[in-house]
Amino acid sequence: MIEAILVVMTKAHPGREADMDDWYTNIHVRDALRFRGSISAQRFIRSADQPMDLPDSFDWQCLALYDVFDAERFSREHWDNALTSRMMVTTAIDDSVLEDYHYYPLAFRDNDPQTPHTGGVVLEQLNAAPGQDQALRDWYVDQYLPQAVKRPGVQSAGFLMFRTFGQMIPTTPSYHYVGIYKVNDAKAWQAWQGTPSLTGAHCVDQSTIRVTHWERLTGKLTKDDVQNPTSEGLAAEERARARMGTDVLTGGIEKLGAA
Repeated sequence: MIEAILVVMTKAHPGREADMDDWYTNIHVRDALRFRGSISAQRFIRSADQPMDLPDSFDWQCLALYDVFDAERFSREHWDNALTSRMMVTTAIDDSVLEDYHYYPLAFRDNDPQTPHTGGVVLEQLNAAPGQDQALRDWYVDQYLPQAVKRPGVQSAGFLMFRTFGQMIPTTPSYHYVGIYKVNDAKAWQAWQGTPSLTGAHCVDQSTIRVTHWERLTGKLTKDDVQNPTSEGLAAEERARARMGTDVLTGGIEKLGAA
């Protein structure tokens, strides 16, 4: 059973995108799924097609979503293993800003559980207007999400909130709520353009709304896939580790805030 979804946004140092991608896809995700508390993970890349204008400061390149059944254990495993041989981190990653937070489900809808998710993700990030947290949760769950999940091309929708419990890093995210919409239509993101029902809601802090579109980068990888790997998966991991070699970070664990 999913307890939380770890939402991770990453970017590479300029010119190191290929190194970053190889490490994250073939090493890092597999290392993380070997840790207790994890279920599965999937990566997405920022699309050229966005439902709203994004500031120049938004330079995240990739999104990873981890399904987690024990967020506290998963975080502890990271604290205990980060920057060791069990979780080496490439120098290609720009870790100057960490976007790496567990969000806990408030509502979920799936239009067709038998249809595999083969597309991308529309990610809503938002905050409640002052004093309107409960009103936001009630409105989103009872009114907004049931209508949004009916948009063309949407397969499933989840609404989640940040809690301090089980977090990896000792900071508070800029957004306390996320809506995660898995889409199977390449043009489904267009349904979020303008989004008057979201931008017109009095319970939402309008200055904080951010809606982004991400395209599929990898398929979903499960813990079972890692524990019982294919020959292709093993070969890809071995090649990635050989390519990375000793070009790994040796400091920065303090950013995790491990006690």
